[in-house]
Amino acid sequence: MAWREIYDQRRTSAKRALKAVRRGARVFVGSACAEPRALVSALLERADDLHDVEILHFVTLGQADYTDQRFDRRFRHNAFFVGPATREAVHQARADYTPIFMHQIGALFKSRELELDAALIQVSPPDEHGFVSLGIGVDVARSAAESAGRVIAQVNRHMPRTMGNSYLHVRQIHAFVEQDEPLMEFVYPPADAVGQKIAQLAARLVDDGDTVHIGYGHIPYQALSHLGDKRELGFHTEVVSDAFIDLIENGVVTGSRKTLLPGRIVCSFCIGSRRVYDYVDRNPIFLFLPSEQVYDPLEIARNQRMVSLGSAMEVDLSGQVSAESGGYHFYSGIGGRLDFIRGAAMSPGGRSVICLPSTDRQASQSRIVPRLAEGAGVIATRGDVDYIVTEYGIAYLHGKSIRERALALINIAHPRFRAQLLASAKENAYVYPDQILLSAEQDLYPEWAEADETLKGGLTVHIRPIRPTDEVLIQEFFYTHSDETIYNRYFRPVRALPHVTAQGLVNVDYRQHMALVATTGPIGKEKIIGVGRYSLGDESGLAEVAYTISDAYQGLGLGGVLQKHLTAYAKRQGAPGFWAVSFGSNKAMLSVFGKLGPYTKTVIEPGIWRVEHWFPAEKPQDDGGD
Repeated sequence: MAWREIYDQRRTSAKRALKAVRRGARVFVGSACAEPRALVSALLERADDLHDVEILHFVTLGQADYTDQRFDRRFRHNAFFVGPATREAVHQARADYTPIFMHQIGALFKSRELELDAALIQVSPPDEHGFVSLGIGVDVARSAAESAGRVIAQVNRHMPRTMGNSYLHVRQIHAFVEQDEPLMEFVYPPADAVGQKIAQLAARLVDDGDTVHIGYGHIPYQALSHLGDKRELGFHTEVVSDAFIDLIENGVVTGSRKTLLPGRIVCSFCIGSRRVYDYVDRNPIFLFLPSEQVYDPLEIARNQRMVSLGSAMEVDLSGQVSAESGGYHFYSGIGGRLDFIRGAAMSPGGRSVICLPSTDRQASQSRIVPRLAEGAGVIATRGDVDYIVTEYGIAYLHGKSIRERALALINIAHPRFRAQLLASAKENAYVYPDQILLSAEQDLYPEWAEADETLKGGLTVHIRPIRPTDEVLIQEFFYTHSDETIYNRYFRPVRALPHVTAQGLVNVDYRQHMALVATTGPIGKEKIIGVGRYSLGDESGLAEVAYTISDAYQGLGLGGVLQKHLTAYAKRQGAPGFWAVSFGSNKAMLSVFGKLGPYTKTVIEPGIWRVEHWFPAEKPQDDGGD
């Protein structure tokens, strides 16, 4: 029989099609913005004839009226991912949540371990070959359609035909209900200042040529707006939305350096406005593939330099991440977070990033916590996540000790909670009993003082204020010094830099005492190659300065670069000038100091000088008056 005859024979009304659903049936409903609302409405109209019908969803963005209390004996919702419309029903035990990895749901259907009596899906009209498209909702809908005892499709002319493994032949569908209606649209809530800051920081962890995953959530999604300066990005992600369009049109996303399916954006479903639905229609840059392929960690890992940006609800001081529940109350689901975290971990050059605000919406509780809330599930273990990002900075955890990661996480917590977190870390023996953290009570870190510089020979270094988390780095820096470098810096042999000394060097108030470091290497994997610091308190009013450069990087002009930035910082803080103590024979130090301008020298003792430079008075600005 020709496909047109099959289609015509199976075309029917929603009311007649839904009569196939019996009492006690298990029914899958298409996900997110691809939900077949006409079929769901027809199912609800049959409520009086039904009992104990289980409705399965991947994620619900519609109204989910079947979770209303009036349907308690008729329908029971079972979510693989708890959406906003079903969250309250799950909290009240009127709906269920099934925790499972996204890449495993298809096998659950196909093996009949979770047997589907019916699948309600939404598709495009058939093409000239008799194929309909699942359009913006391939995800687990394809597996459901291939496994269910009866497949009922709402045929909607507004559903785009998407490229990839999104096609079903009319022979695979048992009933067609033609019902045109605008597709459900979803607008991400606008990010507040905190969300914007987190997104901006997270975007710094994406490099040109990376393949990126954007997790389901408004903060990871907001990171897309900060990727405009990147080049040749690729995407292997779960969901695409409107923000992808501008990145593609502006040449940011090309996929040219992807190692799996180069040139194609791999995704599973699409949510957004009509603009993006029209954009993905027959657009070959997009490959809509089933969840068991998109979310498979082994498949994800085939992308080299895979970067996963996801969200979370809490992170404890050891690096455990909770994302699916707030205590005992389920909020979302396992979803694809861990699939992509693990896939990124196995990807050569890959990395995973978890984003979260430092506090709850009322700013009453910290989301960086000593221990996860009672009942909270661990979505990612201590060994899974590479980076944690809040509005206060980036903490790198991979390969770090409990002491290092606890300090890093405290340093990006809200300042109001840092002292409490430090006390908990001491109580749990995560850190030294005498550990200090001068920035515990307020956010002191002057991010504006960060800059990149290029040295002689083309080496790029990052100049930034020193952080309390630099203790291990400053110790490693010290142990690269030759005896001569140590003697020129400290005027005596110094053999060790123990914790008690090192933590004093990295905990500065950024006002009276300041230190800038020069680093090389990516964020989290830096090494310090130079330090410039000043300290106020001399009776002259001048700030004492000192510079130390790693032996392997001397002669590249790094001392002058550090002095330039330290001078600008000191002037902004109101310091009138610099003084330093130097051996008269230390030509390198005196040459750097001399770049400030004329200086005076005083012989402290034979061979040791005190040199002073007063900053020139700033010329008054011309206000343009007569």
